[in-house]
Amino acid sequence: MMRFHSDKGAKEAVRFFGVALSGLVIDIGAAWALIAFAGAPDLIAAVVGFSIATVTNYFGHQFWTFSGTERRASLRRFMAFAGVVLFTLAVRLLTLSFLAPLLPGSGLNAPIRLGLAATVSFFVSYLMSKFLVFRQKAKSRV
Repeated sequence: MMRFHSDKGAKEAVRFFGVALSGLVIDIGAAWALIAFAGAPDLIAAVVGFSIATVTNYFGHQFWTFSGTERRASLRRFMAFAGVVLFTLAVRLLTLSFLAPLLPGSGLNAPIRLGLAATVSFFVSYLMSKFLVFRQKAKSRV
């Protein structure tokens, strides 16, 4: 019985990573495109890319990652997820601001900065999503 629980947790973590990775591709791709082709500042580009990925990630997590939770989308859960995302975005932007002077420029350094900041925010996002937004309801023992 304990093995089933740990297998389920491992599968959930892998699914979370898969959804987050696809969101990251969308996120960094959009941000890098804005920096490289539109000359957007890092922080603006990061917010736009992050926002687009937020919507796709919510639906991916709701319907695939956390399959043990309620299977329908809800405004309440999306708003909770948006709160987690806003906190995660703050972590991402603080990390990005710290990295900007260390890796300046819009060439190869831009995706490196964005990727490192995204890695830090990934861990924050996973823990908060799992334990605050998509937590499973306790099953009653009857």
